[in-house]
Amino acid sequence: MHRRLMRFGEAESLATPMWEQRGTSVRAIAGHLASLWDSPPGLDDGGDPLVTEKGLPHGRASVLNLIVTVVDESAADRVVRTLEGLGVRHPSRAIVLVPESGADHEPIDARISTHCNEMAGGGDQVCYEEVVLTVRGEASEHLSGIVAPLLIHDLPTHIWWPGDPPWRDPIFDQLVDMGDRVLIDSSDFSDLLTGLRRTASLRRRSGVGDLAWGRLAWWQELTAQFFDAPRFRRYLPNLSRLLITYAVPPPTSDRHDEDLEVAPGVHAPMSQALLYAGWIATRLAWKRYRTVEALADGGFRLRLEGRHEMVDLVLKPAVTDEVRPGDLLSVRLRSLGETGAAEFIIDRNADHAVVATNADGMTALLRRVSMESPSEAELLSSQLTMDVADPVYESAVRAAAILLASSREAAA
Repeated sequence: MHRRLMRFGEAESLATPMWEQRGTSVRAIAGHLASLWDSPPGLDDGGDPLVTEKGLPHGRASVLNLIVTVVDESAADRVVRTLEGLGVRHPSRAIVLVPESGADHEPIDARISTHCNEMAGGGDQVCYEEVVLTVRGEASEHLSGIVAPLLIHDLPTHIWWPGDPPWRDPIFDQLVDMGDRVLIDSSDFSDLLTGLRRTASLRRRSGVGDLAWGRLAWWQELTAQFFDAPRFRRYLPNLSRLLITYAVPPPTSDRHDEDLEVAPGVHAPMSQALLYAGWIATRLAWKRYRTVEALADGGFRLRLEGRHEMVDLVLKPAVTDEVRPGDLLSVRLRSLGETGAAEFIIDRNADHAVVATNADGMTALLRRVSMESPSEAELLSSQLTMDVADPVYESAVRAAAILLASSREAAA
Protein backbone atom coordinates (compact mmCIF):
# COMPACT_ATOMS: atom_id res chain seq x y z
CA MET A 1 0.00 0.00 0.00
CA HIS A 2 2.83 2.40 0.82
CA ARG A 3 4.45 1.86 -2.59
CA ARG A 4 1.17 2.56 -4.33
CA LEU A 5 0.32 5.61 -2.25
CA MET A 6 3.75 7.11 -2.92
CA ARG A 7 2.35 8.06 -6.34
CA PHE A 8 -0.31 10.06 -4.55
CA GLY A 9 0.71 13.70 -4.64
CA GLU A 10 3.77 13.31 -6.85
CA ALA A 11 2.61 15.51 -9.72
CA GLU A 12 3.86 18.50 -11.69
CA SER A 13 1.58 20.70 -9.58
CA LEU A 14 3.63 19.99 -6.43
CA ALA A 15 4.12 23.41 -4.80
CA THR A 16 6.35 22.49 -1.86
CA PRO A 17 8.78 19.65 -1.10
CA MET A 18 7.07 16.52 0.16
CA TRP A 19 6.92 16.53 3.96
CA GLU A 20 7.32 13.02 5.32
CA GLN A 21 7.74 12.02 8.96
CA ARG A 22 7.81 8.63 10.68
CA GLY A 23 6.70 8.25 14.27
CA THR A 24 5.19 11.74 14.31
CA SER A 25 2.25 13.20 16.24
CA VAL A 26 -1.07 14.85 15.42
CA ARG A 27 0.25 18.12 16.86
CA ALA A 28 3.28 18.08 14.53
CA ILE A 29 1.09 17.29 11.52
CA ALA A 30 -1.33 20.10 12.34
CA GLY A 31 1.58 22.46 12.88
CA HIS A 32 3.05 21.73 9.47
CA LEU A 33 -0.32 22.16 7.76
CA ALA A 34 -0.71 25.54 9.44
CA SER A 35 2.80 26.60 8.41
CA LEU A 36 1.96 26.03 4.75
CA TRP A 37 -0.42 28.98 4.65
CA ASP A 38 -0.05 31.05 7.81
CA SER A 39 2.84 32.93 9.36
CA PRO A 40 2.49 32.26 13.08
CA PRO A 41 5.58 32.92 15.19
CA GLY A 42 7.47 30.12 16.82
CA LEU A 43 7.36 27.54 14.01
CA ASP A 44 10.52 25.74 12.89
CA ASP A 45 10.35 27.38 9.46
CA GLY A 46 10.91 30.82 10.96
CA GLY A 47 7.34 31.96 10.59
CA ASP A 48 7.21 32.29 6.80
CA PRO A 49 4.47 30.54 4.82
CA LEU A 50 5.81 27.79 2.56
CA VAL A 51 3.36 28.04 -0.35
CA THR A 52 4.51 31.18 -2.16
CA GLU A 53 5.15 32.58 -5.60
CA LYS A 54 7.59 35.47 -6.10
CA GLY A 55 7.75 35.78 -2.33
CA LEU A 56 3.99 36.26 -1.92
CA PRO A 57 1.88 33.62 -0.16
CA HIS A 58 -0.80 31.76 -2.08
CA GLY A 59 -4.25 31.40 -0.60
CA ARG A 60 -5.65 27.97 0.11
CA ALA A 61 -8.75 27.26 -1.99
CA SER A 62 -10.18 24.25 -0.19
CA VAL A 63 -13.95 23.95 -0.43
CA LEU A 64 -14.34 20.74 1.57
CA ASN A 65 -12.64 18.08 3.67
CA LEU A 66 -12.38 14.62 2.10
CA ILE A 67 -11.57 11.64 4.32
CA VAL A 68 -10.70 8.35 2.60
CA THR A 69 -9.91 5.03 4.30
CA VAL A 70 -7.72 2.54 2.44
CA VAL A 71 -7.91 -1.08 3.55
CA ASP A 72 -5.94 -2.93 0.85
CA GLU A 73 -3.67 -2.43 -2.14
CA SER A 74 -6.44 -2.39 -4.74
CA ALA A 75 -8.21 0.36 -2.79
CA ALA A 76 -4.94 2.31 -2.66
CA ASP A 77 -4.66 2.14 -6.46
CA ARG A 78 -8.22 3.38 -6.88
CA VAL A 79 -7.67 6.27 -4.47
CA VAL A 80 -4.52 7.40 -6.27
CA ARG A 81 -6.15 7.36 -9.71
CA THR A 82 -9.35 8.99 -8.54
CA LEU A 83 -7.89 11.80 -6.47
CA GLU A 84 -5.39 12.64 -9.20
CA GLY A 85 -8.35 12.94 -11.56
CA LEU A 86 -10.18 15.40 -9.30
CA GLY A 87 -7.44 18.00 -9.72
CA VAL A 88 -8.48 21.61 -9.56
CA ARG A 89 -12.21 20.86 -9.87
CA HIS A 90 -12.60 20.14 -6.15
CA PRO A 91 -9.70 21.58 -4.17
CA SER A 92 -9.89 19.98 -0.76
CA ARG A 93 -7.93 18.87 2.24
CA ALA A 94 -7.83 15.20 1.35
CA ILE A 95 -6.83 12.91 4.21
CA VAL A 96 -6.12 9.28 3.29
CA LEU A 97 -6.06 6.90 6.27
CA VAL A 98 -4.19 3.59 6.27
CA PRO A 99 -5.10 1.75 9.51
CA GLU A 100 -2.83 -1.11 10.60
CA SER A 101 -4.33 -2.47 13.79
CA GLY A 102 -1.90 -5.37 14.15
CA ALA A 103 1.32 -3.37 13.83
CA ASP A 104 3.40 -2.42 16.87
CA HIS A 105 5.75 0.18 15.33
CA GLU A 106 5.50 3.96 15.66
CA PRO A 107 1.82 4.90 15.90
CA ILE A 108 1.67 7.49 13.08
CA ASP A 109 3.56 8.05 9.84
CA ALA A 110 2.58 11.10 7.80
CA ARG A 111 3.19 12.43 4.31
CA ILE A 112 1.89 15.81 3.19
CA SER A 113 2.00 17.30 -0.31
CA THR A 114 0.76 20.68 -1.45
CA HIS A 115 -0.44 21.46 -4.97
CA CYS A 116 -1.20 24.62 -6.91
CA ASN A 117 -2.96 24.72 -10.29
CA GLU A 118 -3.92 27.62 -12.51
CA MET A 119 -7.62 28.24 -12.81
CA ALA A 120 -9.29 27.95 -16.21
CA GLY A 121 -8.39 30.96 -18.33
CA GLY A 122 -5.25 31.67 -16.33
CA GLY A 123 -4.97 34.07 -13.44
CA ASP A 124 -4.89 33.03 -9.81
CA GLN A 125 -3.62 29.73 -8.52
CA VAL A 126 -5.81 27.20 -6.70
CA CYS A 127 -3.91 25.44 -3.91
CA TYR A 128 -4.84 22.47 -1.75
CA GLU A 129 -3.27 19.70 0.37
CA GLU A 130 -3.11 15.92 0.30
CA VAL A 131 -2.33 14.07 3.53
CA VAL A 132 -1.55 10.35 3.89
CA LEU A 133 -1.56 8.94 7.43
CA THR A 134 -0.54 5.42 8.39
CA VAL A 135 -1.98 4.73 11.84
CA ARG A 136 -0.89 1.67 13.78
CA GLY A 137 -1.73 -0.26 16.90
CA GLU A 138 -4.15 1.16 19.44
CA ALA A 139 -4.21 4.52 17.65
CA SER A 140 -5.86 2.86 14.64
CA GLU A 141 -8.95 2.25 16.80
CA HIS A 142 -9.42 5.98 17.37
CA LEU A 143 -9.16 7.45 13.89
CA SER A 144 -11.76 10.12 14.54
CA GLY A 145 -9.63 11.61 17.32
CA ILE A 146 -6.63 11.74 14.99
CA VAL A 147 -8.48 13.24 12.03
CA ALA A 148 -10.63 15.82 13.84
CA PRO A 149 -7.78 18.29 14.65
CA LEU A 150 -6.63 18.18 11.00
CA LEU A 151 -9.93 19.20 9.42
CA ILE A 152 -10.59 22.71 8.15
CA HIS A 153 -13.40 24.04 10.27
CA ASP A 154 -16.57 25.51 8.74
CA LEU A 155 -16.19 23.36 5.59
CA PRO A 156 -18.32 20.32 4.75
CA THR A 157 -16.70 16.95 5.39
CA HIS A 158 -17.21 14.04 2.98
CA ILE A 159 -16.36 10.47 3.91
CA TRP A 160 -15.44 8.27 0.94
CA TRP A 161 -15.09 4.56 1.63
CA PRO A 162 -13.78 2.75 -1.48
CA GLY A 163 -14.40 -0.98 -1.41
CA ASP A 164 -16.75 -2.97 0.78
CA PRO A 165 -17.62 -0.91 3.90
CA PRO A 166 -17.10 -2.72 7.23
CA TRP A 167 -20.61 -2.04 8.47
CA ARG A 168 -20.05 -3.57 11.92
CA ASP A 169 -16.63 -2.02 12.56
CA PRO A 170 -16.65 0.77 15.20
CA ILE A 171 -14.07 2.65 13.12
CA PHE A 172 -16.56 2.90 10.27
CA ASP A 173 -19.17 4.35 12.63
CA GLN A 174 -16.62 6.83 14.02
CA LEU A 175 -15.79 8.25 10.62
CA VAL A 176 -19.38 8.27 9.38
CA ASP A 177 -20.39 10.29 12.43
CA MET A 178 -17.77 12.91 11.52
CA GLY A 179 -19.04 13.50 8.01
CA ASP A 180 -21.80 15.53 6.45
CA ARG A 181 -22.02 13.15 3.51
CA VAL A 182 -20.98 9.50 3.07
CA LEU A 183 -19.84 8.24 -0.34
CA ILE A 184 -19.87 4.54 -1.22
CA ASP A 185 -20.11 2.31 -4.30
CA SER A 186 -22.76 -0.37 -3.91
CA SER A 187 -21.07 -2.34 -6.71
CA ASP A 188 -18.35 -3.15 -4.17
CA PHE A 189 -20.65 -4.74 -1.59
CA SER A 190 -19.74 -8.35 -0.82
CA ASP A 191 -23.25 -8.91 0.60
CA LEU A 192 -25.49 -6.78 -1.60
CA LEU A 193 -28.70 -7.20 0.42
CA THR A 194 -27.04 -6.26 3.71
CA GLY A 195 -25.24 -3.38 2.04
CA LEU A 196 -28.42 -1.95 0.51
CA ARG A 197 -30.25 -2.20 3.82
CA ARG A 198 -27.43 -0.54 5.75
CA THR A 199 -27.11 2.19 3.13
CA ALA A 200 -30.84 2.88 3.37
CA SER A 201 -30.54 3.20 7.15
CA LEU A 202 -27.65 5.71 7.10
CA ARG A 203 -28.92 9.14 8.04
CA ARG A 204 -26.53 12.01 7.32
CA ARG A 205 -27.18 15.74 7.15
CA SER A 206 -26.45 15.74 3.43
CA GLY A 207 -27.36 12.15 2.71
CA VAL A 208 -25.50 9.28 1.10
CA GLY A 209 -23.82 9.25 -2.30
CA ASP A 210 -23.49 6.08 -4.37
CA LEU A 211 -21.17 5.90 -7.38
CA ALA A 212 -23.24 3.05 -8.81
CA TRP A 213 -26.23 5.41 -8.85
CA GLY A 214 -24.17 7.95 -10.79
CA ARG A 215 -23.48 5.37 -13.51
CA LEU A 216 -27.24 5.20 -14.16
CA ALA A 217 -27.60 8.87 -15.14
CA TRP A 218 -27.52 8.14 -18.89
CA TRP A 219 -30.11 5.38 -18.56
CA GLN A 220 -32.43 7.51 -16.45
CA GLU A 221 -32.19 10.41 -18.88
CA LEU A 222 -32.91 8.24 -21.93
CA THR A 223 -35.80 6.53 -20.15
CA ALA A 224 -37.38 9.83 -19.17
CA GLN A 225 -37.05 11.12 -22.74
CA PHE A 226 -39.35 8.34 -23.97
CA PHE A 227 -42.24 9.91 -22.13
CA ASP A 228 -41.53 13.57 -22.83
CA ALA A 229 -43.84 13.29 -25.84
CA PRO A 230 -47.49 13.57 -24.75
CA ARG A 231 -48.55 10.77 -27.12
CA PHE A 232 -46.21 8.36 -25.32
CA ARG A 233 -46.85 9.59 -21.80
CA ARG A 234 -50.21 7.83 -21.66
CA TYR A 235 -48.39 4.49 -21.83
CA LEU A 236 -46.45 5.18 -18.65
CA PRO A 237 -49.09 4.19 -16.05
CA ASN A 238 -49.81 1.00 -17.99
CA LEU A 239 -46.30 -0.46 -18.09
CA SER A 240 -46.63 -4.23 -17.78
CA ARG A 241 -43.08 -5.52 -18.25
CA LEU A 242 -39.56 -4.31 -17.41
CA LEU A 243 -36.60 -6.38 -18.64
CA ILE A 244 -33.13 -5.30 -17.48
CA THR A 245 -29.97 -6.96 -18.79
CA TYR A 246 -26.63 -6.24 -17.11
CA ALA A 247 -23.01 -7.24 -17.78
CA VAL A 248 -21.07 -9.94 -15.99
CA PRO A 249 -17.45 -10.76 -16.92
CA PRO A 250 -16.45 -14.01 -18.64
CA PRO A 251 -14.93 -16.52 -16.19
CA THR A 252 -11.55 -16.42 -17.95
CA SER A 253 -11.53 -12.77 -19.02
CA ASP A 254 -8.10 -11.13 -18.83
CA ARG A 255 -9.25 -7.73 -20.01
CA HIS A 256 -7.67 -4.80 -18.18
CA ASP A 257 -8.77 -1.31 -19.07
CA GLU A 258 -7.97 1.46 -16.61
CA ASP A 259 -10.44 3.80 -18.30
CA LEU A 260 -13.26 1.48 -17.22
CA GLU A 261 -12.12 1.73 -13.60
CA VAL A 262 -12.75 -1.98 -13.06
CA ALA A 263 -12.01 -2.75 -9.43
CA PRO A 264 -10.43 -6.19 -8.97
CA GLY A 265 -13.00 -7.06 -6.33
CA VAL A 266 -16.28 -6.14 -7.99
CA HIS A 267 -18.65 -8.12 -5.81
CA ALA A 268 -22.15 -6.95 -6.72
CA PRO A 269 -22.62 -6.48 -10.48
CA MET A 270 -26.40 -6.60 -9.94
CA SER A 271 -26.32 -3.32 -8.00
CA GLN A 272 -27.01 -0.96 -10.93
CA ALA A 273 -29.80 -3.16 -12.30
CA LEU A 274 -31.49 -3.24 -8.90
CA LEU A 275 -31.16 0.52 -8.41
CA TYR A 276 -32.66 1.14 -11.84
CA ALA A 277 -35.56 -1.21 -11.07
CA GLY A 278 -36.01 0.46 -7.68
CA TRP A 279 -36.06 3.88 -9.36
CA ILE A 280 -38.80 2.87 -11.83
CA ALA A 281 -40.78 1.06 -9.12
CA THR A 282 -40.83 4.03 -6.74
CA ARG A 283 -41.63 6.57 -9.47
CA LEU A 284 -44.63 4.50 -10.62
CA ALA A 285 -45.69 3.25 -7.16
CA TRP A 286 -45.22 -0.44 -7.95
CA LYS A 287 -45.59 -2.91 -5.08
CA ARG A 288 -44.21 -6.42 -4.69
CA TYR A 289 -46.72 -9.18 -5.31
CA ARG A 290 -45.00 -12.57 -5.67
CA THR A 291 -41.81 -14.26 -6.81
CA VAL A 292 -42.11 -15.99 -10.18
CA GLU A 293 -38.50 -17.18 -10.52
CA ALA A 294 -36.17 -16.97 -7.54
CA LEU A 295 -32.65 -15.59 -7.73
CA ALA A 296 -30.39 -17.99 -9.64
CA ASP A 297 -27.21 -17.38 -11.65
CA GLY A 298 -27.59 -13.63 -11.19
CA GLY A 299 -31.14 -13.29 -12.50
CA PHE A 300 -34.69 -13.42 -11.18
CA ARG A 301 -38.29 -12.63 -12.10
CA LEU A 302 -40.89 -10.94 -9.89
CA ARG A 303 -44.55 -10.13 -10.31
CA LEU A 304 -45.34 -6.59 -9.14
CA GLU A 305 -48.60 -4.77 -8.67
CA GLY A 306 -48.84 -1.57 -10.69
CA ARG A 307 -51.51 1.11 -10.62
CA HIS A 308 -53.46 -0.35 -13.53
CA GLU A 309 -51.58 -3.48 -14.60
CA MET A 310 -49.62 -6.35 -13.10
CA VAL A 311 -45.95 -5.91 -13.96
CA ASP A 312 -43.33 -8.52 -14.85
CA LEU A 313 -39.89 -7.47 -13.60
CA VAL A 314 -37.01 -9.50 -15.03
CA LEU A 315 -33.31 -9.06 -14.23
CA LYS A 316 -30.97 -11.06 -16.45
CA PRO A 317 -27.15 -11.20 -16.61
CA ALA A 318 -25.26 -11.34 -19.92
CA VAL A 319 -21.63 -12.38 -20.24
CA THR A 320 -19.43 -9.72 -21.89
CA ASP A 321 -16.12 -7.95 -21.38
CA GLU A 322 -16.94 -4.89 -23.53
CA VAL A 323 -18.14 -2.80 -20.57
CA ARG A 324 -17.55 -2.59 -16.85
CA PRO A 325 -19.04 -5.52 -14.90
CA GLY A 326 -22.45 -4.47 -13.60
CA ASP A 327 -23.12 -1.84 -16.27
CA LEU A 328 -26.53 -2.08 -17.90
CA LEU A 329 -26.67 -3.54 -21.39
CA SER A 330 -30.35 -3.32 -22.21
CA VAL A 331 -33.62 -1.95 -20.86
CA ARG A 332 -36.97 -2.88 -22.39
CA LEU A 333 -40.25 -1.47 -21.15
CA ARG A 334 -43.54 -2.82 -22.49
CA SER A 335 -46.92 -1.18 -22.04
CA LEU A 336 -50.54 -1.73 -23.01
CA GLY A 337 -52.57 1.16 -24.37
CA GLU A 338 -55.88 1.88 -26.02
CA THR A 339 -54.44 1.32 -29.51
CA GLY A 340 -52.34 -1.71 -28.68
CA ALA A 341 -48.98 -2.52 -27.12
CA ALA A 342 -45.94 -0.24 -27.05
CA GLU A 343 -42.30 -1.05 -26.41
CA PHE A 344 -39.50 1.28 -25.38
CA ILE A 345 -35.97 -0.07 -25.89
CA ILE A 346 -32.43 0.99 -24.98
CA ASP A 347 -29.71 -1.38 -26.22
CA ARG A 348 -26.09 -0.63 -25.43
CA ASN A 349 -23.09 -1.74 -27.47
CA ALA A 350 -19.76 -0.66 -25.93
CA ASP A 351 -19.81 3.17 -25.90
CA HIS A 352 -23.00 3.64 -27.92
CA ALA A 353 -26.66 2.83 -27.46
CA VAL A 354 -29.58 2.41 -29.84
CA VAL A 355 -32.85 3.92 -28.59
CA ALA A 356 -36.03 2.60 -30.20
CA THR A 357 -39.76 3.12 -29.78
CA ASN A 358 -42.56 0.93 -31.15
CA ALA A 359 -45.95 2.45 -30.45
CA ASP A 360 -49.29 3.39 -32.03
CA GLY A 361 -48.76 0.91 -34.84
CA MET A 362 -45.86 2.96 -36.18
CA THR A 363 -42.49 1.75 -37.39
CA ALA A 364 -39.80 1.80 -34.73
CA LEU A 365 -38.13 5.17 -34.19
CA LEU A 366 -34.39 4.57 -34.01
CA ARG A 367 -31.57 6.85 -32.93
CA ARG A 368 -27.99 6.22 -31.90
CA VAL A 369 -26.51 8.02 -28.89
CA SER A 370 -23.08 8.07 -27.28
CA MET A 371 -22.89 6.40 -23.88
CA GLU A 372 -19.35 6.51 -22.49
CA SER A 373 -18.64 5.00 -19.08
CA PRO A 374 -17.77 7.79 -16.61
CA SER A 375 -14.52 7.42 -14.71
CA GLU A 376 -14.52 7.03 -10.95
CA ALA A 377 -13.06 10.54 -10.64
CA GLU A 378 -16.00 11.96 -12.62
CA LEU A 379 -18.50 10.05 -10.49
CA LEU A 380 -16.87 11.20 -7.26
CA SER A 381 -16.72 14.77 -8.57
CA SER A 382 -20.47 14.82 -9.21
CA GLN A 383 -21.14 13.57 -5.67
CA LEU A 384 -18.86 16.19 -4.12
CA THR A 385 -20.89 18.97 -5.72
CA MET A 386 -24.04 17.84 -3.92
CA ASP A 387 -24.78 19.39 -0.55
CA VAL A 388 -28.30 18.06 -0.04
CA ALA A 389 -29.82 14.65 0.42
CA ASP A 390 -31.19 12.85 -2.65
CA PRO A 391 -34.67 11.54 -1.78
CA VAL A 392 -35.03 9.83 -5.18
CA TYR A 393 -31.91 7.74 -4.52
CA GLU A 394 -32.96 7.00 -0.95
CA SER A 395 -36.31 5.70 -2.18
CA ALA A 396 -34.66 3.67 -4.95
CA VAL A 397 -32.15 1.98 -2.63
CA ARG A 398 -34.92 0.97 -0.20
CA ALA A 399 -36.96 -0.45 -3.08
CA ALA A 400 -33.87 -2.26 -4.45
CA ALA A 401 -33.39 -3.98 -1.09
CA ILE A 402 -37.05 -5.07 -1.07
CA LEU A 403 -36.81 -6.45 -4.62
CA LEU A 404 -33.63 -8.38 -3.86
CA ALA A 405 -35.07 -9.76 -0.64
CA SER A 406 -38.22 -10.83 -2.51
CA SER A 407 -36.14 -12.67 -5.08
CA ARG A 408 -34.46 -14.68 -2.32
CA GLU A 409 -37.54 -15.52 -0.25
CA ALA A 410 -38.83 -18.23 -2.57
CA ALA A 411 -35.39 -19.82 -2.79
CA ALA A 412 -35.12 -19.89 0.99
